[in-house]
Amino acid sequence: MQIDNEQLLQPVDEQVRSGPNLEYTPEFQSLEELARPRQERALGAGILVPEAPQWRQIAESAEHLLVRSKDLRLGILLSIARLHQDGLLGWSSGVGLLRQLLEQFWDDVHPHLDADEHNDPTERVNAIAALADSERTLTQLRNVRLFKGLHPGHFSLRDLRIVQGTLKLAAEDVDEMPEPAAIDACLRDCPLEALLDMDAALAAAQDDIAAIAGVFAERTPGHGPELAPLTHDLGELRAFLRPYVSERSDSPADPTEHAASGADSVSTSAPRAHALEHPDDVRRMLDQLCDYYAQREPSSPVPLLLRRAQRLIGLDFAALMRDLAPRGIEELQVVSGQDHSD
Repeated sequence: MQIDNEQLLQPVDEQVRSGPNLEYTPEFQSLEELARPRQERALGAGILVPEAPQWRQIAESAEHLLVRSKDLRLGILLSIARLHQDGLLGWSSGVGLLRQLLEQFWDDVHPHLDADEHNDPTERVNAIAALADSERTLTQLRNVRLFKGLHPGHFSLRDLRIVQGTLKLAAEDVDEMPEPAAIDACLRDCPLEALLDMDAALAAAQDDIAAIAGVFAERTPGHGPELAPLTHDLGELRAFLRPYVSERSDSPADPTEHAASGADSVSTSAPRAHALEHPDDVRRMLDQLCDYYAQREPSSPVPLLLRRAQRLIGLDFAALMRDLAPRGIEELQVVSGQDHSD
């Protein structure tokens, strides 16, 4: 039986809210072994394909350990298990749990900051970075089937990229080419509630990822997990869904959003479906620009400048000056009568 996030966020004890570190207990180590990625290996003249991890068992074990210990590593394993079990809806709830663990238990959530190294956050950063790990999370996120069991045209982010031409199939894989008409029919004919739930889950995940990055930016400035690939994937997927959500829910469409009009529109609607209305939208756009240069002009120095610009989004004037012109902030403090030596 699944334990909901509210129960998992209950403090373990009034004195030690996060409970003990269970990292070296047999239960924790057994859970990590269950979830460890397994590779194909040669066996004589053939290939031995490993059995898939038992994700239901992994989810249950992670939940029971989280009741005893608030640990980001357990939260990561739970989110991955929910992704495999319940798709994007389950995974989104796992991301929300990680956000709350950071916001509610920062002072003592496991893994702890390294007190012997001036509260070095490396272990905590590495734990959260698994959210955007290519092997453990992103590959499954890009291949998970949306609306599976609700419509025969269920599809994945990978399918969308193939249809839109941003992902090229090898010649031997052309039989896997998804049908644009099937994707369009799925989004038009699947239960409206399912479409709205998917959109809400993606929106919640976007907000939670931004909040997680914000916690590290505030608590450990300059030391945080690299979540840009994940942010990009979520933005791309939601931008594709939004025209259908607007059309089918009778909500006013944004002037820049164009509802798909038949199968031919599937390959063209997503790039223009999202207006820039929020700083997170700007961050996602900069991610896309960096992706372009990585694919088309990998030797270009432009992404370095774009990434720096991305870091400056949301900073106040003093913080901008401190980043762009450190000497300038000293002069500003003198002129304004502030004692910068305090």
